[in-house]
Amino acid sequence: MPTAKKTQTRSVARRPLTAARVPPAANGAVAKKAKEPTTANGKLRAKQPALASDLQIGARLKHARVLAGVRMRELAEKVGCTEGMISKIENARVVPSLPMLQRLLRALDRDLQSFFGSNPDAPGIVQRARQRPITMTDPIREGRGVHYERLVPFGAGNLLEGNIHVIAPDGAKHDPITHQGETMGYVIQGNLELMIDRTPYTLHTGDSFFFKNHLTNSYRNPGPREARVLWVNTPQVH
Repeated sequence: MPTAKKTQTRSVARRPLTAARVPPAANGAVAKKAKEPTTANGKLRAKQPALASDLQIGARLKHARVLAGVRMRELAEKVGCTEGMISKIENARVVPSLPMLQRLLRALDRDLQSFFGSNPDAPGIVQRARQRPITMTDPIREGRGVHYERLVPFGAGNLLEGNIHVIAPDGAKHDPITHQGETMGYVIQGNLELMIDRTPYTLHTGDSFFFKNHLTNSYRNPGPREARVLWVNTPQVH
């Protein structure tokens, strides 16, 4: 009888599945950028709230502390934390919790609204010529014939103060108050006799100056016309 032939089967090794490769576009084009998230009706979604780094909590806290004349150690004792923790917060190495921030502000006699001020996502402020707020010199800083045109809104947690000092002929101001911070100025027009600590300087149109705010300062306009001086300092004090 004929014998049946045995059929031999070969075992085929299975290759592991791999992700299909997408060949690059022939024209060298790159993948399109992902579209911005939209709502069901196709409108762009609202922006996410500002990040903690955008709020400048550390810089604002230092500004408020310096303005209040409070040392790190004193503030730490008031809120029940270490001086090192205050330093970390001011240098943006630690973000305080909301209860901790509220304790810090209470110790500095501030509130959240004045601390943060305007919305950090809001656009900048534009003030047209001849529409800026006018402020006279305060009683603490002796002066005559001087007023300020505000370039930066006062308060609202702003870190910088900027004004145009408008000084009538023979107008003068003396600032005996010293504090931490810096001041720079630029003479827009006219002449200015500036005293920094005990050193006198005579400035003319186009001249500039800079000094640390632990030094007293005073100035006088010798004439013959009105002087205008761009005056920028930290923190806000006028």
